[in-house]
Amino acid sequence: MASSVAWLDTSAEEQRRIREVLNLFATSESRDELGIGQIRDAFSDLLFPGTSVLQTRARYLLVVPWLYRAGASRRSGPDLAAWVEQRERRLIAAMLREQHTEGLIGRVAGPNVKLLPSAIYWSGLARFGILHGGGRSDRLGGRGRESEAEELADRVRGDWHPTLPPAPDGFPELLDGGFALTAQEASWLSERIRAAAPDRLLAHLIVSRARVDVGSAAPWLDAATADAPSQAAEVLSHAELFSLGLHGAALLYNLLVGEEYEAAGLTRVEAPVDDYRRRLDDWAGVCRDVAPRLTAWDRDRMWDVVRAVNPRIGIATAAFVDRWLDAVVDGRTAASADDAGLRALVRSREQQQKGAQARLANPQMLKTWSGEAGSGRLDYRWGTVRRIVDDIREGLDRAVA
Repeated sequence: MASSVAWLDTSAEEQRRIREVLNLFATSESRDELGIGQIRDAFSDLLFPGTSVLQTRARYLLVVPWLYRAGASRRSGPDLAAWVEQRERRLIAAMLREQHTEGLIGRVAGPNVKLLPSAIYWSGLARFGILHGGGRSDRLGGRGRESEAEELADRVRGDWHPTLPPAPDGFPELLDGGFALTAQEASWLSERIRAAAPDRLLAHLIVSRARVDVGSAAPWLDAATADAPSQAAEVLSHAELFSLGLHGAALLYNLLVGEEYEAAGLTRVEAPVDDYRRRLDDWAGVCRDVAPRLTAWDRDRMWDVVRAVNPRIGIATAAFVDRWLDAVVDGRTAASADDAGLRALVRSREQQQKGAQARLANPQMLKTWSGEAGSGRLDYRWGTVRRIVDDIREGLDRAVA
Protein backbone atom coordinates (compact mmCIF):
# COMPACT_ATOMS: atom_id res chain seq x y z
CA MET A 1 0.00 0.00 0.00
CA ALA A 2 1.35 3.43 -0.91
CA SER A 3 2.07 5.70 2.00
CA SER A 4 0.35 9.05 2.33
CA VAL A 5 0.15 12.04 4.63
CA ALA A 6 -3.24 13.29 5.79
CA TRP A 7 -3.51 16.71 7.41
CA LEU A 8 -5.39 16.66 10.67
CA ASP A 9 -7.08 19.78 12.03
CA THR A 10 -3.78 21.52 12.64
CA SER A 11 -2.90 25.18 12.32
CA ALA A 12 -1.35 26.62 9.19
CA GLU A 13 1.91 27.20 11.07
CA GLU A 14 2.05 23.58 12.24
CA GLN A 15 1.41 22.42 8.68
CA ARG A 16 4.25 24.63 7.39
CA ARG A 17 6.71 23.16 9.86
CA ILE A 18 5.63 19.60 9.05
CA ARG A 19 6.10 20.25 5.33
CA GLU A 20 9.60 21.59 5.90
CA VAL A 21 10.50 18.55 8.00
CA LEU A 22 9.17 16.25 5.28
CA ASN A 23 11.18 18.14 2.70
CA LEU A 24 14.33 17.59 4.76
CA PHE A 25 13.64 13.87 5.01
CA ALA A 26 13.15 13.77 1.24
CA THR A 27 16.74 14.92 0.75
CA SER A 28 19.81 12.80 1.33
CA GLU A 29 21.07 14.92 4.21
CA SER A 30 19.17 16.69 6.97
CA ARG A 31 20.65 19.92 8.29
CA ASP A 32 19.69 19.08 11.86
CA GLU A 33 21.95 16.21 12.86
CA LEU A 34 22.60 17.76 16.28
CA GLY A 35 19.04 18.80 17.09
CA ILE A 36 19.31 22.59 16.91
CA GLY A 37 16.48 23.05 14.41
CA GLN A 38 14.13 24.68 16.92
CA ILE A 39 16.67 27.43 17.61
CA ARG A 40 17.45 27.86 13.92
CA ASP A 41 13.76 28.20 13.11
CA ALA A 42 13.19 30.68 15.93
CA PHE A 43 15.89 32.95 14.56
CA SER A 44 14.56 32.49 11.03
CA ASP A 45 11.07 33.52 12.10
CA LEU A 46 12.40 36.50 14.04
CA LEU A 47 14.44 37.75 11.10
CA PHE A 48 12.22 36.75 8.19
CA PRO A 49 8.64 36.00 9.30
CA GLY A 50 6.28 34.49 6.78
CA THR A 51 9.06 32.78 4.84
CA SER A 52 10.09 29.16 4.50
CA VAL A 53 12.90 27.26 2.79
CA LEU A 54 10.41 26.00 0.21
CA GLN A 55 9.37 29.39 -1.12
CA THR A 56 10.82 30.68 -4.37
CA ARG A 57 9.29 33.89 -5.78
CA ALA A 58 7.35 36.78 -4.27
CA ARG A 59 4.56 36.79 -6.85
CA TYR A 60 3.26 33.49 -5.51
CA LEU A 61 1.97 35.56 -2.56
CA LEU A 62 -0.49 36.99 -5.09
CA VAL A 63 -0.97 33.99 -7.36
CA VAL A 64 -2.45 31.84 -4.59
CA PRO A 65 -5.12 34.33 -3.44
CA TRP A 66 -5.92 35.16 -7.09
CA LEU A 67 -6.67 31.49 -7.69
CA TYR A 68 -8.93 31.23 -4.67
CA ARG A 69 -10.77 34.39 -5.57
CA ALA A 70 -11.22 33.21 -9.15
CA GLY A 71 -12.82 29.98 -8.01
CA ALA A 72 -14.81 31.32 -5.05
CA SER A 73 -17.62 32.84 -7.10
CA ARG A 74 -19.16 29.39 -7.67
CA ARG A 75 -17.37 27.12 -5.20
CA SER A 76 -16.45 26.84 -1.55
CA GLY A 77 -14.95 24.44 0.96
CA PRO A 78 -13.45 21.22 -0.44
CA ASP A 79 -14.83 21.93 -3.93
CA LEU A 80 -12.95 25.23 -4.05
CA ALA A 81 -9.74 23.65 -2.74
CA ALA A 82 -9.94 20.92 -5.39
CA TRP A 83 -10.57 23.47 -8.14
CA VAL A 84 -7.59 25.54 -7.03
CA GLU A 85 -5.33 22.49 -7.00
CA GLN A 86 -6.36 21.64 -10.55
CA ARG A 87 -5.72 25.20 -11.71
CA GLU A 88 -2.35 25.32 -9.96
CA ARG A 89 -1.23 22.28 -11.94
CA ARG A 90 -2.53 23.72 -15.20
CA LEU A 91 -0.74 26.98 -14.48
CA ILE A 92 2.54 25.10 -13.96
CA ALA A 93 2.15 23.59 -17.43
CA ALA A 94 1.43 27.03 -18.89
CA MET A 95 4.47 28.55 -17.19
CA LEU A 96 6.67 25.78 -18.57
CA ARG A 97 5.36 26.43 -22.08
CA GLU A 98 6.07 30.16 -21.70
CA GLN A 99 9.53 29.36 -20.24
CA HIS A 100 8.90 31.23 -16.99
CA THR A 101 10.93 28.67 -15.08
CA GLU A 102 13.19 30.61 -12.69
CA GLY A 103 11.71 29.87 -9.29
CA LEU A 104 8.80 27.91 -10.76
CA ILE A 105 7.46 25.35 -8.29
CA GLY A 106 7.20 22.26 -10.48
CA ARG A 107 10.02 23.27 -12.81
CA VAL A 108 11.39 19.70 -12.76
CA ALA A 109 8.38 17.54 -11.85
CA GLY A 110 5.90 19.59 -13.89
CA PRO A 111 2.17 19.55 -13.07
CA ASN A 112 2.61 16.35 -11.05
CA VAL A 113 4.70 18.08 -8.39
CA LYS A 114 3.68 16.96 -4.89
CA LEU A 115 3.85 20.25 -2.97
CA LEU A 116 1.92 23.03 -4.67
CA PRO A 117 2.37 26.78 -4.14
CA SER A 118 -0.83 27.07 -2.09
CA ALA A 119 0.58 24.64 0.49
CA ILE A 120 4.01 26.24 0.54
CA TYR A 121 2.84 29.85 0.88
CA TRP A 122 -0.21 29.35 3.12
CA SER A 123 1.47 30.27 6.39
CA GLY A 124 3.15 33.33 4.86
CA LEU A 125 -0.16 34.55 3.46
CA ALA A 126 -1.64 34.39 6.94
CA ARG A 127 1.42 35.97 8.58
CA PHE A 128 1.30 38.98 6.25
CA GLY A 129 -2.44 39.47 6.70
CA ILE A 130 -3.20 38.61 3.07
CA LEU A 131 -5.23 35.59 4.19
CA HIS A 132 -7.63 36.36 6.99
CA GLY A 133 -7.76 33.92 9.85
CA GLY A 134 -5.11 31.53 8.48
CA GLY A 135 -7.54 28.62 8.46
CA ARG A 136 -7.59 25.45 6.42
CA SER A 137 -7.88 25.75 2.65
CA ASP A 138 -10.90 23.44 2.53
CA ARG A 139 -12.90 25.86 4.71
CA LEU A 140 -12.63 28.89 2.45
CA GLY A 141 -15.37 30.37 0.34
CA GLY A 142 -18.22 30.40 2.85
CA ARG A 143 -18.95 26.72 3.56
CA GLY A 144 -17.19 24.21 5.73
CA ARG A 145 -17.03 26.55 8.74
CA GLU A 146 -17.35 25.21 12.22
CA SER A 147 -20.43 27.29 13.02
CA GLU A 148 -23.01 29.51 11.35
CA ALA A 149 -21.58 32.52 13.18
CA GLU A 150 -18.10 31.77 11.80
CA GLU A 151 -19.48 31.35 8.30
CA LEU A 152 -21.38 34.66 8.50
CA ALA A 153 -18.33 36.50 9.83
CA ASP A 154 -16.14 35.19 7.00
CA ARG A 155 -18.72 36.15 4.37
CA VAL A 156 -18.78 39.72 5.70
CA ARG A 157 -15.03 40.03 6.07
CA GLY A 158 -13.87 37.90 3.16
CA ASP A 159 -11.06 35.37 3.17
CA TRP A 160 -8.55 37.68 1.50
CA HIS A 161 -7.34 41.22 2.08
CA PRO A 162 -9.88 43.60 0.51
CA THR A 163 -7.24 45.65 -1.34
CA LEU A 164 -5.64 42.65 -3.07
CA PRO A 165 -4.47 43.86 -6.51
CA PRO A 166 -6.40 42.47 -9.48
CA ALA A 167 -5.11 39.43 -11.31
CA PRO A 168 -3.58 40.09 -14.74
CA ASP A 169 -5.57 39.53 -17.91
CA GLY A 170 -5.83 35.89 -18.92
CA PHE A 171 -5.35 34.54 -15.40
CA PRO A 172 -5.57 31.71 -14.36
CA GLU A 173 -4.98 30.15 -17.78
CA LEU A 174 -1.66 32.02 -17.90
CA LEU A 175 0.33 34.45 -15.79
CA ASP A 176 1.17 37.53 -17.80
CA GLY A 177 4.69 38.71 -17.01
CA GLY A 178 5.71 35.48 -15.33
CA PHE A 179 7.12 36.15 -11.87
CA ALA A 180 7.93 39.82 -12.46
CA LEU A 181 5.87 41.94 -10.07
CA THR A 182 4.17 45.01 -11.45
CA ALA A 183 4.77 48.30 -9.65
CA GLN A 184 1.31 48.10 -8.06
CA GLU A 185 1.82 44.52 -6.89
CA ALA A 186 5.25 45.22 -5.44
CA SER A 187 4.03 48.31 -3.60
CA TRP A 188 1.10 46.38 -2.16
CA LEU A 189 3.26 43.46 -0.98
CA SER A 190 5.73 45.90 0.54
CA GLU A 191 2.93 47.55 2.51
CA ARG A 192 1.56 44.21 3.75
CA ILE A 193 4.95 42.96 4.94
CA ARG A 194 5.89 46.24 6.61
CA ALA A 195 2.51 46.44 8.34
CA ALA A 196 2.65 42.82 9.54
CA ALA A 197 6.30 42.79 10.66
CA PRO A 198 7.47 46.41 11.00
CA ASP A 199 10.42 45.72 13.33
CA ARG A 200 11.80 42.68 11.53
CA LEU A 201 14.81 42.55 9.23
CA LEU A 202 12.60 41.44 6.34
CA ALA A 203 10.71 44.74 6.37
CA HIS A 204 13.94 46.70 6.60
CA LEU A 205 15.41 44.97 3.55
CA ILE A 206 12.45 46.02 1.44
CA VAL A 207 12.98 49.72 2.19
CA SER A 208 16.76 49.78 2.71
CA ARG A 209 18.79 52.25 0.66
CA ALA A 210 21.10 49.38 -0.29
CA ARG A 211 19.85 46.60 -2.53
CA VAL A 212 20.19 43.00 -1.40
CA ASP A 213 23.09 41.27 -3.13
CA VAL A 214 21.60 38.11 -4.65
CA GLY A 215 25.02 36.49 -4.35
CA SER A 216 25.62 37.20 -0.66
CA ALA A 217 26.14 34.11 1.47
CA ALA A 218 24.48 35.27 4.70
CA PRO A 219 22.39 38.21 5.89
CA TRP A 220 25.13 39.64 8.11
CA LEU A 221 27.44 39.76 5.07
CA ASP A 222 25.03 41.84 3.00
CA ALA A 223 25.36 45.63 2.93
CA ALA A 224 21.58 45.98 3.03
CA THR A 225 21.53 44.81 6.66
CA ALA A 226 24.21 47.23 7.87
CA ASP A 227 21.78 49.98 8.90
CA ALA A 228 19.03 47.73 10.27
CA PRO A 229 17.01 49.19 13.17
CA SER A 230 18.16 48.27 16.66
CA GLN A 231 15.72 45.45 17.37
CA ALA A 232 16.39 43.69 14.07
CA ALA A 233 20.13 44.32 14.41
CA GLU A 234 20.18 42.70 17.85
CA VAL A 235 18.47 39.55 16.58
CA LEU A 236 20.80 39.42 13.59
CA SER A 237 23.86 39.68 15.86
CA HIS A 238 22.65 36.81 18.06
CA ALA A 239 21.84 34.75 14.95
CA GLU A 240 25.26 35.39 13.43
CA LEU A 241 27.17 34.37 16.55
CA PHE A 242 24.98 31.30 17.05
CA SER A 243 25.59 30.30 13.43
CA LEU A 244 29.34 30.74 13.83
CA GLY A 245 29.57 28.93 17.14
CA LEU A 246 27.47 25.90 16.21
CA HIS A 247 29.16 25.58 12.83
CA GLY A 248 32.14 24.09 14.65
CA ALA A 249 29.95 21.43 16.27
CA ALA A 250 28.62 20.45 12.85
CA LEU A 251 32.14 20.24 11.45
CA LEU A 252 33.34 18.13 14.36
CA TYR A 253 30.37 15.82 13.91
CA ASN A 254 31.30 15.30 10.26
CA LEU A 255 34.94 14.71 11.25
CA LEU A 256 33.83 11.96 13.64
CA VAL A 257 31.69 10.41 10.93
CA GLY A 258 34.59 10.70 8.48
CA GLU A 259 36.89 8.87 10.88
CA GLU A 260 34.38 6.04 11.25
CA TYR A 261 33.86 6.05 7.50
CA GLU A 262 37.54 5.64 6.71
CA ALA A 263 37.99 3.05 9.48
CA ALA A 264 35.21 0.99 7.90
CA GLY A 265 37.10 0.93 4.62
CA LEU A 266 34.52 3.05 2.79
CA THR A 267 35.97 5.09 -0.07
CA ARG A 268 33.14 6.81 -1.98
CA VAL A 269 33.91 10.05 -0.12
CA GLU A 270 37.56 10.94 -0.70
CA ALA A 271 39.77 11.80 2.31
CA PRO A 272 37.01 13.21 4.55
CA VAL A 273 39.18 13.29 7.69
CA ASP A 274 41.81 15.57 6.18
CA ASP A 275 39.08 17.77 4.72
CA TYR A 276 37.21 18.27 7.99
CA ARG A 277 40.37 18.81 10.02
CA ARG A 278 41.27 21.62 7.64
CA ARG A 279 37.77 23.08 7.83
CA LEU A 280 37.84 22.96 11.62
CA ASP A 281 41.15 24.83 11.61
CA ASP A 282 39.66 27.48 9.31
CA TRP A 283 36.61 27.81 11.56
CA ALA A 284 38.77 28.17 14.67
CA GLY A 285 40.62 30.98 12.91
CA VAL A 286 37.39 32.86 12.29
CA CYS A 287 36.46 32.43 15.96
CA ARG A 288 39.80 33.92 16.98
CA ASP A 289 39.18 36.90 14.70
CA VAL A 290 35.88 37.69 16.42
CA ALA A 291 36.90 36.60 19.93
CA PRO A 292 35.97 39.96 21.51
CA ARG A 293 32.43 39.69 20.18
CA LEU A 294 32.10 36.13 21.40
CA THR A 295 33.37 37.08 24.85
CA ALA A 296 30.96 40.01 25.11
CA TRP A 297 28.00 37.99 23.79
CA ASP A 298 25.05 38.10 26.19
CA ARG A 299 23.82 34.53 25.82
CA ASP A 300 21.19 34.92 28.52
CA ARG A 301 19.66 37.61 26.33
CA MET A 302 19.95 35.31 23.32
CA TRP A 303 17.93 32.63 25.10
CA ASP A 304 15.31 35.22 26.09
CA VAL A 305 14.98 36.27 22.44
CA VAL A 306 14.74 32.70 21.17
CA ARG A 307 12.36 31.46 23.84
CA ALA A 308 10.02 34.38 23.22
CA VAL A 309 9.34 32.69 19.87
CA ASN A 310 9.60 29.07 20.99
CA PRO A 311 9.34 28.44 24.74
CA ARG A 312 9.37 24.67 24.12
CA ILE A 313 13.10 24.35 23.43
CA GLY A 314 14.18 21.33 25.43
CA ILE A 315 16.49 21.33 28.43
CA ALA A 316 18.83 18.83 26.74
CA THR A 317 19.09 21.00 23.63
CA ALA A 318 19.89 24.11 25.64
CA ALA A 319 22.44 22.22 27.72
CA PHE A 320 24.24 20.92 24.64
CA VAL A 321 24.31 24.36 23.02
CA ASP A 322 25.56 26.07 26.18
CA ARG A 323 28.31 23.51 26.79
CA TRP A 324 29.53 23.84 23.22
CA LEU A 325 29.37 27.64 23.19
CA ASP A 326 31.17 27.79 26.55
CA ALA A 327 34.02 25.93 24.90
CA VAL A 328 33.96 28.29 21.92
CA VAL A 329 34.16 31.38 24.13
CA ASP A 330 36.89 29.83 26.29
CA GLY A 331 38.99 29.04 23.22
CA ARG A 332 38.92 25.26 23.72
CA THR A 333 37.58 24.73 20.22
CA ALA A 334 40.90 25.84 18.73
CA ALA A 335 41.89 22.17 19.12
CA SER A 336 38.40 20.67 18.95
CA ALA A 337 39.40 17.95 16.50
CA ASP A 338 41.41 16.24 19.26
CA ASP A 339 39.55 17.40 22.36
CA ALA A 340 38.21 14.24 24.01
CA GLY A 341 35.51 16.11 25.94
CA LEU A 342 34.14 17.91 22.89
CA ARG A 343 34.27 14.76 20.77
CA ALA A 344 32.28 12.93 23.43
CA LEU A 345 29.81 15.81 23.67
CA VAL A 346 29.05 15.73 19.94
CA ARG A 347 28.95 11.94 19.79
CA SER A 348 26.49 11.67 22.67
CA ARG A 349 24.32 14.43 21.21
CA GLU A 350 23.90 12.54 17.94
CA GLN A 351 23.07 9.36 19.87
CA GLN A 352 20.53 11.30 21.93
CA GLN A 353 18.94 12.73 18.79
CA LYS A 354 19.08 9.81 16.37
CA GLY A 355 19.07 6.74 18.57
CA ALA A 356 19.47 3.61 16.46
CA GLN A 357 19.76 5.75 13.34
CA ALA A 358 22.92 7.50 14.56
CA ARG A 359 25.71 7.20 12.01
CA LEU A 360 28.33 6.98 14.74
CA ALA A 361 26.65 3.86 16.12
CA ASN A 362 25.09 2.23 13.06
CA PRO A 363 27.36 0.86 10.28
CA GLN A 364 24.46 0.75 7.82
CA MET A 365 23.64 4.42 8.38
CA LEU A 366 27.34 5.24 8.06
CA LYS A 367 27.27 3.93 4.48
CA THR A 368 24.61 6.51 3.56
CA TRP A 369 26.87 9.47 4.43
CA SER A 370 27.55 11.62 1.37
CA GLY A 371 30.39 13.58 2.95
CA GLU A 372 28.12 16.44 4.02
CA ALA A 373 25.70 16.19 6.95
CA GLY A 374 24.60 19.68 7.89
CA SER A 375 28.17 20.95 7.62
CA GLY A 376 27.34 24.39 6.24
CA ARG A 377 26.72 27.46 8.39
CA LEU A 378 23.16 28.30 9.31
CA ASP A 379 21.90 31.15 7.12
CA TYR A 380 18.25 31.28 8.28
CA ARG A 381 16.52 30.92 4.87
CA TRP A 382 18.70 33.65 3.36
CA GLY A 383 18.65 32.13 -0.12
CA THR A 384 14.86 32.28 -0.13
CA VAL A 385 14.66 35.74 1.42
CA ARG A 386 17.09 37.51 -0.87
CA ARG A 387 15.20 36.29 -3.96
CA ILE A 388 11.82 37.37 -2.61
CA VAL A 389 13.13 40.75 -1.44
CA ASP A 390 14.81 41.31 -4.80
CA ASP A 391 11.53 40.53 -6.58
CA ILE A 392 9.76 43.22 -4.55
CA ARG A 393 12.56 45.75 -4.94
CA GLU A 394 12.61 45.25 -8.72
CA GLY A 395 8.87 45.88 -8.79
CA LEU A 396 9.28 49.02 -6.67
CA ASP A 397 11.95 50.21 -9.11
CA ARG A 398 9.37 49.95 -11.87
CA ALA A 399 7.13 52.25 -9.85
CA VAL A 400 9.94 54.81 -9.61
CA ALA A 401 10.67 54.51 -13.32
